[in-house]
Amino acid sequence: MKLRLIKLRDKLADSFWFLPALMAIFAAGSALGTVALDHGIGSDWVKNIGWVWSGGADGARAVLSVIAGSVMTVVSIVFSLTISTLSQNSAHYGPRVLRNFTSDRRVQFTLGTFIATFVYCLLVLRTVRSVEETGFVPYLAVNIGVLLALASLAVLIFFIHYVSQIIQAENLIADVGRDFQLTLPILFPDRIGENKVPKHQADEINWEAAQKLKAKENGYLLRVDDEQLMDLATEHDLILRLEKRPGEFVARDVPLLRVLAPGGLPEEVADALRDCYSVGRHRTPHQDALYSLQQLVEIAAHALSPGINEPFTAQTCIDWLGASLRGVMRSELPLPQRYDGEGNLRVLANPLTFDEIARTAFEQIRIYGANNPAILVCLLNTIESLAPDLRRASDRDTLRHHAEFIRADATQIQNKNDQERVTEHVEKALHALAAEYS
Repeated sequence: MKLRLIKLRDKLADSFWFLPALMAIFAAGSALGTVALDHGIGSDWVKNIGWVWSGGADGARAVLSVIAGSVMTVVSIVFSLTISTLSQNSAHYGPRVLRNFTSDRRVQFTLGTFIATFVYCLLVLRTVRSVEETGFVPYLAVNIGVLLALASLAVLIFFIHYVSQIIQAENLIADVGRDFQLTLPILFPDRIGENKVPKHQADEINWEAAQKLKAKENGYLLRVDDEQLMDLATEHDLILRLEKRPGEFVARDVPLLRVLAPGGLPEEVADALRDCYSVGRHRTPHQDALYSLQQLVEIAAHALSPGINEPFTAQTCIDWLGASLRGVMRSELPLPQRYDGEGNLRVLANPLTFDEIARTAFEQIRIYGANNPAILVCLLNTIESLAPDLRRASDRDTLRHHAEFIRADATQIQNKNDQERVTEHVEKALHALAAEYS
């Protein structure tokens, strides 16, 4: 139930309609409330204030009709142009960038402001009655409608400026890079139990006797309820080996985890363990650290394609990938062995390694940019700049291997001078890695 609620919350938070729907409901309630307040206070207060709107029933209908009609016209034009721009950017940077737009609170708030203004004016409009109909003009509600129209105009100006900013490559790349930085403190499986030096070797456990719990549906693993998983393992004296981690695709009847249960595994406990996994149609960045890195790589790959050919956009992606790798190198990566409060091994997870992260960051860009010496030099400069922050010998070896891969790719460059320039930077990167190690 907890994961279902979290999945629903994430779906609503990322949806384009939820916040506007809430704002429309609030606007409807406000319209009913202000009209009721108008009934209570009457219209005498309008005569004492000269700067507020104080026309008759026909004027109120005209004002509210103009506001409602204008707002909907603006909504249809602005958002049709925006969707057209986004479709072009999707082809330019990759389809994953659309999620950044639809889940953006400022974009949702803009749409919600327009919709709320329309709903408010429409509901107030129905209460205006002429003299021959036992006249009633909700002066307070109409004046609030005028204020909402002015607010919508301000939001429109902000929205045009904001969209012009977020579709720029530098800002888009920076937002994706910051998303990865936010996931660093909670790398899976850091929140499962306690992170201790392993007391047991994984190969000492007889996993052949373990029961396999298989997935019941196809999709991407979105989340793992780490707290509930550890509680179940501790309560029933289980040892779990997680076969999948967030971000990986799981197929029906493929094992999600293996369970060692001393007295057998009751069916209700097995169902509870399966409920600790949330599966969906597409990946999300909530527990999947590679998601944001792959977004950056996708933008760089599109930029390096012959149809687009924007090497400076790719170099910006490499800069942010380097910053992401620097954050990983400075962090303590979670160990696969997870212990309960009494020091008993409960979970054997499959955490990310620096080698996987570096491969995700460098490999595809290196392949797509193999004929571009500027891209290869940028990759090598990034590796060289990372050398002072290296804390683990294995990380150093990983970067050394990628520098050697770039040396091999440089042989594809036809111009000998460019080949020599790349080779020179390879030597500088290797020297920096060796110097920091010594």
